[in-house]
Amino acid sequence: MIVMVISNESEKERQYIVRYSRDLAGRFTGERWQMIQCSSGRELREVVKEKIPANLACVDITMEGALDMVKELRGAAPKAYIILIASPKISPLRYLRPTVGAESLMLKPLNETQIREVLTEAIRTYADRFYKPDESRMFVVESGGERSLIEYGRICYFEARDKRVYLNTGAEEYGFYGTLDQLEERLEDMFLRCHRSFLVNKEKIESVFLSQNRIVLKERLEVPLSRSYKPAVKEYLRKGEGNAG
Repeated sequence: MIVMVISNESEKERQYIVRYSRDLAGRFTGERWQMIQCSSGRELREVVKEKIPANLACVDITMEGALDMVKELRGAAPKAYIILIASPKISPLRYLRPTVGAESLMLKPLNETQIREVLTEAIRTYADRFYKPDESRMFVVESGGERSLIEYGRICYFEARDKRVYLNTGAEEYGFYGTLDQLEERLEDMFLRCHRSFLVNKEKIESVFLSQNRIVLKERLEVPLSRSYKPAVKEYLRKGEGNAG
């Protein structure tokens, strides 16, 4: 599923954006899209607080505090395609920054031609990336006819259960068919096997409690540590790559 956040106080402009986005989504992708509409800064703030990993976002930064929220959206989804709606009265120096990383811009007053042209470029570009992802940065999950791209930095761990593998980001879980043995071989530089049923992201490890057979992750998650995988975990710690408790 592809998630698009659309934030604009003008209902007319917002509906134009939603309508064209749905049409283009059907034209350029075969995926299911979720359109999250925000009609106020408060609603956008709620979406940001929930850390929803948007794939695309179209945000009116003339709303108070919206630009700061775009930066937070960018932090939660570094690879999202972001479209800004700005006013000619706002200096480009405020939003043409790496912390925002916008790829497209619409200037008020909006009209259907501008909306259509910008959205066509944005959704076509995103579709190209979606179907030809950089697999050194993105993990591709295909299940039930749906396709999801998850940045490796968001993944906390993989868990094998009920004859499937589940990818956990702390906020979401994606199930697919495969084995941890295959993943361990493929992702050995980024992930560490700590249990027959768990493969953990090295960058997410906060503490390792060898005597308690558990590993604590940054997202306040815990995964088990089994006896057979303790030597590998100890070697990881010996190299100074983690904290033991």
